Amino acid sequence: MPRRVQLFLALVFLGLGLVVWWAMSQAAEKRLNPNKRDWESFVARQVAEQTAERPYPLRRTLNFSPFEAALERLEAPVLERLQTLTQKATIPELQAEMQAGCLTSEQLTLFYLWRIRRYNDRLRAYLELNPAALEEARARDTERQQGKVRGVLHGIPLSLKDNISTAGPLHTTAGAAVLAEHIADRDAFIVQKLRAAGAVILGKNNLSEWANFMTSQSVNGYSTLGGHTRNPYGPFDVGGSSSGTAVAVAANLAVAGIGSETSGSLIYPAAQNSVFTLKPTLGLVSRDRILPITAAQDTAGPMSKNAPDLAVLMSVITGHDPTDAATQLAEGFSFPPVAKSPALPLRVGWVQHIQRKGDAEALAQVARALGALGAEVVEVPFPESAIEMMPVLHAGMRQDLASYLQTTGAAIRGLQDVLEYNRQHPEAMLYGQDLLETSLAHPLSGAEYQALVDKNRQQGRERLLDLMQEHQVEVLLVVGNSLSVLTSTSGFPVVNFPAGYRQSGEPIGASLVGKPLQDPWLIGLAQAVSEHLKVRKPPLLR
Repeated sequence: MPRRVQLFLALVFLGLGLVVWWAMSQAAEKRLNPNKRDWESFVARQVAEQTAERPYPLRRTLNFSPFEAALERLEAPVLERLQTLTQKATIPELQAEMQAGCLTSEQLTLFYLWRIRRYNDRLRAYLELNPAALEEARARDTERQQGKVRGVLHGIPLSLKDNISTAGPLHTTAGAAVLAEHIADRDAFIVQKLRAAGAVILGKNNLSEWANFMTSQSVNGYSTLGGHTRNPYGPFDVGGSSSGTAVAVAANLAVAGIGSETSGSLIYPAAQNSVFTLKPTLGLVSRDRILPITAAQDTAGPMSKNAPDLAVLMSVITGHDPTDAATQLAEGFSFPPVAKSPALPLRVGWVQHIQRKGDAEALAQVARALGALGAEVVEVPFPESAIEMMPVLHAGMRQDLASYLQTTGAAIRGLQDVLEYNRQHPEAMLYGQDLLETSLAHPLSGAEYQALVDKNRQQGRERLLDLMQEHQVEVLLVVGNSLSVLTSTSGFPVVNFPAGYRQSGEPIGASLVGKPLQDPWLIGLAQAVSEHLKVRKPPLLR
């Protein structure tokens, strides 16, 4: 065969080999991430909307008048000291400072009010401030001087997602114009527990309106009353729906905060804003007077700048609430305020699911940290599922929202009133309201709804447990909220912690999924890994 022909055939086979390799690599990528292009388009739209300059005719203005005189007296040395202290100090360390007389709750609260006044117009993390915040802080200082310390949160300023009910004068709105003047009949059960432990409530955080279940065209972190929440790390998706709480914590506009999740609404914003969160085992935390999507999946959870504070907050908000039957699970369950050290060695299943560039490198770093701690990390496949979650969300929104509105004494009675108000006020539904409309008209009966809830819970539990048992692992490692459909329907706990940053500076979060009631152990494992990694860095705000 002539040499020219041999060379030609060699080039042909090389070309075919490259085509086959490309096709195989694309197929493999599609198996790992079947919706990569859709996901990138989704993220691009989120960022474009969140960072655009636009008017917000119904946005609520924060009222600093109760604090102005005190803020003017705040001394520069105190500010400088607290800027450094609060970025790294845990709640127990802040308590020690106050107990030693080196810090007061009034100083700490004023410091956070000062930061909110400086940065909130840019970040839009808060919807409303508690006008009594400074009075509450001074009262906690007086109690401490008298030898009375209420609990582990005594004098600690916290923020709350604005779907968690508070007694007046604070409103509870879910970011919706129709609830702009709504004041709940009383504090939610978990807010009562926070106050009993001595917490100072700074205010209510912005969120994705109606906890991101208003419209299929929604933008993470957007509400009519708050505008678009922005990521403090840069022009990146802020995540939803507990976005305002995540930003408040990340940007150090509160010591910590309480958000909520139906499916990914704690995990995703925590990952996007480089903070820690726990989506608790369903039933550990009461849903009393928290604006719902569905009781089948809703839960509140803590958000913080470090893992130890998750344990502190959970030790307070965990508990049996007679008005929430699911919390019978918490009866007799004592959540330790100090994270438990994980029992090593253990096997961790690294779920192979890559959403975006940089995910694999960040998770590999976490896997190496786990290995250094004595864990064995093995690769496991992404658990496919055919869970029908949307019908549960629609039917739950229809029945559970009406129950909340009527229980808390709202001026409106249900979804029909919400829809009608928005139709009469188009400025109150910038992106539409098709999910609410579908919820109102959803045909699922009460019995069908409960049957589907039970089916989803069983399938979610079985899929996660089967994956763990098949590969003999005690915990699953995954990027961000990749397993949220399974963890939210099953009620399994998830802890998320900072895992690194993309080349652009965008945060990446890693999640650990455990079995029910392993929450303290998961926090302990996240704490051990985070202390080994030491990757979290605060956003640069000027």
